[in-house]
Amino acid sequence: MRSRLADAGESEEVENSERWLLTYADMITLLLALFIVLFAVSTISTKKFEALALGLQKSFSPNPGVLPSSNGVEQYDSLTPTAGPRQIQQTPSVNTPAKQAAATASATSLSASAESQLAAVDQKITQAIAAKGLQGTAGVTEAIESRGLVVQVLTDKVFFASDSADLGPAGEEVVDTIASVLRSTTNGIDVEGYTDDEPITGGPYTTNEELSAVRAASVVTRLVDVDGLDPDRLAATGFGASHAVAPNDTPADRALNRRIDFVILASGATQP
Repeated sequence: MRSRLADAGESEEVENSERWLLTYADMITLLLALFIVLFAVSTISTKKFEALALGLQKSFSPNPGVLPSSNGVEQYDSLTPTAGPRQIQQTPSVNTPAKQAAATASATSLSASAESQLAAVDQKITQAIAAKGLQGTAGVTEAIESRGLVVQVLTDKVFFASDSADLGPAGEEVVDTIASVLRSTTNGIDVEGYTDDEPITGGPYTTNEELSAVRAASVVTRLVDVDGLDPDRLAATGFGASHAVAPNDTPADRALNRRIDFVILASGATQP
């Protein structure tokens, strides 16, 4: 009897002495997973990282924002379309009586001083765009609304290639030209990105909301890094296909919906 118990005790002791191998194997597995993750992060594409960040912010954060000085992808909730349509008044890109009348009608809630200041900025932007010969190329329109001056620029084949958020040479020139005027102001500026309702096929962006937000962020990045504007004045917003200014039933109308809006807020106004 004692012999069998002794044998059993020896067998149990040998089994216990090898249990450290399980802990060691678990540790090696975790280290391997860690190095795989580190390697993946070290070779990540900037575009894919931006798209991932936008997707995570959209899914988990109710209040996203995009700026070099911000904590997230957007400074306020804009990936989720706001209630109600927002009408953009399209006016000629030169100062005409019709343009002045439209601006006055749409700016009734602005103070006289704020309206006068925005009208002066509007005139300077119009002159700068005309001096560069960019009116036809960029499809620039301007209007004064209750929230401020809206400078609308069509992005079709000017700012970005299809399904891309990289500014093209013509887009860079338009941004720099508008920035040359905005540098002399202190107004807050919202950069808003819009797309048509065509689904995205391929590329790093899976939705129009992501694409429009990264496009707006690209414009803000250039305004800060190249044109020297204060990042605290800027916010980037992606609305996707919402707030369309034309039906998405013809190529011409869809081109009107692919746009970037520079919203120069009235003096004293705060960004949402």
